[in-house]
Amino acid sequence: MLNLNYATLAAAHRHYAGMTAAALRETLGCPESAMARAGNGAILTSLALVGAGVQLSGPLKIENGALAGRKLENAPNRLAEWLATRHRAPEVLAVGKGLADVAYRLFGRRGIVAFVQGTGPAGGSIAVVDGRNAAALCVAAETLHPRVVHFWEIA
Repeated sequence: MLNLNYATLAAAHRHYAGMTAAALRETLGCPESAMARAGNGAILTSLALVGAGVQLSGPLKIENGALAGRKLENAPNRLAEWLATRHRAPEVLAVGKGLADVAYRLFGRRGIVAFVQGTGPAGGSIAVVDGRNAAALCVAAETLHPRVVHFWEIA
């Protein structure tokens, strides 16, 4: 099980989430093709985890900056599976009542949420939940038609 601290995770996430795609690519030294799926949240969530001291084994290598040499995951479903095996089993939130119900259950909670699709490792979306952004994350994930939502609470 990983020893994660929400304050450290959130600070790293905010640092990288505030950058434009071009600035993020330049900061990390990753090729443009590798950043094509940056909108799925896996890269930002990976950066938050790496910034919090977690060693990932993803396919992307950071070439520049303070995190040079570290690895990132760019596939949300694969990162969710990695968390489930190396951190702990997630809380599974069914989507039968819709993502509005999921947003309600996540409101006020902090951690990592994964909207898992059955389309392979690159499908879905993953993000850091700060207690207030659950509704926005669920609205964004609605177009992905997730089959289940996984949540890891982080104190």
